[in-house]
Amino acid sequence: MIRKAHFELNALGLGSISVDDVPLKGIRSLSLDATVGERPVLRLELAVHDISTLAETLIYIPEDMATTLAALGWTPPPGQPVDEEVDDAAP
Repeated sequence: MIRKAHFELNALGLGSISVDDVPLKGIRSLSLDATVGERPVLRLELAVHDISTLAETLIYIPEDMATTLAALGWTPPPGQPVDEEVDDAAP
């Protein structure tokens, strides 16, 4: 899938990145591969925690991370709450 990415980085490695005009949050690192005559490839490493379980569970996805993932083409599984749904379900 082809997306329009825009990023700005300063000499300290601080900056911003957006995909299809959606600001991305939770990016740990990025790399850009560009070969003459080929489409550039932007690789993003997301700052997510390694989770493993033997039980069935729902994984909490903060709203800013859900927005980032959705901008990259992710669709949450049916019934998987994101930030606002978790807040609404609290007693």
